Amino acid sequence: MRIGIDAAPFAFEQTGIGRYLGSMLEEMQALDASIEYLLYSPLPVTLPMRHGNWTERVVRSGFSQRPSLWAQIVLPSLLASDMVDAFWAQPTNLPISLKRRCLRVLTIHDLVSHVRPESMRFRTWLRMRAMLGPVARAADEVIADSRATAIKAHQYLGIRHDRMHVVYAGTPAWCRPVPPGEARALLAEEVGLTQEYVLCVSTIEPRKDHLTLLQVMELVPHAPLLVLVGGEGWRCKHILAAIRTHEKAGRVRYLGRVGDRLLPALYSAAKLSVYPSLYEGFGLPVLESMACGCPVLSSDSSSLPEVGGDAARYFRVGHAASLSSELRRLVSNDSELAEMSVAGFARATEFSFRRAAEKLLDVIRGGVARLRQPRS
Repeated sequence: MRIGIDAAPFAFEQTGIGRYLGSMLEEMQALDASIEYLLYSPLPVTLPMRHGNWTERVVRSGFSQRPSLWAQIVLPSLLASDMVDAFWAQPTNLPISLKRRCLRVLTIHDLVSHVRPESMRFRTWLRMRAMLGPVARAADEVIADSRATAIKAHQYLGIRHDRMHVVYAGTPAWCRPVPPGEARALLAEEVGLTQEYVLCVSTIEPRKDHLTLLQVMELVPHAPLLVLVGGEGWRCKHILAAIRTHEKAGRVRYLGRVGDRLLPALYSAAKLSVYPSLYEGFGLPVLESMACGCPVLSSDSSSLPEVGGDAARYFRVGHAASLSSELRRLVSNDSELAEMSVAGFARATEFSFRRAAEKLLDVIRGGVARLRQPRS
């Protein structure tokens, strides 16, 4: 079987979708080495996967280098000439019209453009609102990262339940507990972090609700240092200004984006991981925290209780008083934090990229088999 892959996420440095896609493709290759993968992109790509049966199909076009437009203008001819059996895309890079029939599978990671449009760049919101619905309705099979995302896809995009499959992401290979002494030594050496802290890992942008978390640090003065990890996103100037103000007061430390070598140590040494996001399609930092044995305090928004289950603790989304109450209680309750650590680690084992890849391949094989059946 020949599967086409939307490889455009590999053209952009360290995107969450690119990391997800790389993990999935490695597992799919391990499960069935007979499948040939053709990786399509209008831009040069950097592949994170180890050696496999991949063929890069980087084709520049004078029409557009934007992946979502390129997928409509250039990609249909490529899929036809390459005799692809199935094409798997990340939104919104799936062709609405084809020149040769193949199974089209689309993964929807979230519905931010519909649920939290005010948190997006205008041009990104416009592209998602214009393209996501038509592309999703053109897909033969739709993959959602969570039940919460599947429900929103049905609600906002009109995707039928019989075309939708929930396939959870897994724990990244690098995400494992680091022994406490080793973690503390590494953090002291690399970033000069030696004191007790609570951790928040997320891109600095409005949807992650850092401002509520910063407000809570004032309401809970005895809470440990807040360490923020994540790259600068969009509409974040006022958030960064607030972070700098709290840094000067000694209550916050902002490390920016950190690599996979340091992140497991940050999770492992933290007293608690706090995730105040207003909306998530999945919420990977919750899973990463648990996989490293770090207790999780999360907002009760969207998919987050679906990921954290009974192992995490929750507060009312966007509600500073609720967050401060839970934070105040937990930072002074080491026995509960220890129980959460054990429960969270066990919970994380329920999420696996191997199982996710198996389920996706089952969807693809079933869809291709139906397409090959003679039409009556």
